[in-house]
Amino acid sequence: MFDLIIAGIFVVVLIAAGGVYLYQRRQRERKAIDDILFDVTPLAVWTYQAEEWRQAVTDELSWGRVDDGPTDIRICRSGVYFKNQAREHLMPLADGTRIVTFAGYLGEGIPLKLRTRWRVITQDQNGNEEIHYHKEDFRIPVPVREKDAALNVVNYFTNWLDDHEQFYAEMMPDDEPLSVFGKDSF
Repeated sequence: MFDLIIAGIFVVVLIAAGGVYLYQRRQRERKAIDDILFDVTPLAVWTYQAEEWRQAVTDELSWGRVDDGPTDIRICRSGVYFKNQAREHLMPLADGTRIVTFAGYLGEGIPLKLRTRWRVITQDQNGNEEIHYHKEDFRIPVPVREKDAALNVVNYFTNWLDDHEQFYAEMMPDDEPLSVFGKDSF
């Protein structure tokens, strides 16, 4: 009987810890979304019409649904935010731990490409520091009429990288080759 009580308490504590984790995670995401929505100088803003959204979901945005209809997108320094009647989606870009190390757009029919990198420093059981490098790529379809907006995003992040090369170098593992031009390639 005592074992059942201990097991029950353990389960309740585990569920409570999971609830706290999920709540804090949602709060962080909500703050990131608010930062994007209240950014007075977004890099790009446009609306996918229903057919453009269907094509974007079919081509690149597998998390979306083709029947969600028109979808607004807002790209800021800190992230990309999609919103339609049914759902919202956040792609974090530069949030204090991540930086954008590549931004590219070649024009009609080619998606806007963004790569973010970040590193996590941990310690092994012996107390030795271990650095884990991570990267995430985003491909965002661009309607033909929004070419200038996509180029504005690329120009911003390219110029930022040129001015902050030290941050770029910190996000690259020593054993990863760089391109001939010293920049991240997609």
